[in-house]
Amino acid sequence: MHFDIPDDINEALLGVNWLIGTWTGNGHGEWPDQGEFEYGQQVDFSTNGGPYLHYICQTWTLDDDGQPAAPLTTETGYWLPHDDATVDALVAHPEGWIETWYGRIQGAKIELTTDVVAAIPDATLQVTGGQRLYGNVEGDLMWTWDRATKDIPLQPYMWARLAKQG
Repeated sequence: MHFDIPDDINEALLGVNWLIGTWTGNGHGEWPDQGEFEYGQQVDFSTNGGPYLHYICQTWTLDDDGQPAAPLTTETGYWLPHDDATVDALVAHPEGWIETWYGRIQGAKIELTTDVVAAIPDATLQVTGGQRLYGNVEGDLMWTWDRATKDIPLQPYMWARLAKQG
């Protein structure tokens, strides 16, 4: 795996530096009330010099020609890496819930598990937990999201292989 380390990178970000940038591609998903589906995805990790990454993930449905059709979901938040190769993430969803995640950085692999999920009373889904995996494989971002809800136990939900742009 080759990536450049900017001269002005905050030292706290050295273990997650490989994530910085824009990643795009198509992914697959499956959920009991949705069945199997394909989607488009863009994930952005950026830094303003602070000891954290800003994160935004956008997904959309695809039309019959594989072009973006309509928003599927969006989430945004912050990743906070620590000196002991752990990382915390704070993620908010416009459907009405927020999550705190914790995990471990192992080279070009990051595994996260939810610590806390909180929702507003009118949240469209009662998410109770999840697991995620981010990995750099042959220069691409491999991404998986397993989730659980009040009615559905933890199971695979979405997964993708995304190419770095630029």
